[in-house]
Amino acid sequence: MTKQLVNTDYVIYDKENDKVARWFSDDDIIIFGDKSEAKQDARGNEIVIPCTDLPKHWQDELIKQINKH
Repeated sequence: MTKQLVNTDYVIYDKENDKVARWFSDDDIIIFGDKSEAKQDARGNEIVIPCTDLPKHWQDELIKQINKH
């Protein structure tokens, strides 16, 4: 069964540079189940948004990522 994105999972997004926060170990996008935890990790001009609010190309990459695990 293919997993889908849900609006209760959050990512740290740098809109100005069109980048998402990633793990250094495997370059996967970091997914947070807790918005306040994500806000603690955000820095500079990064914002915390539901993964369903990401631009389409990032949503597509995230869907591939969650379905490979």
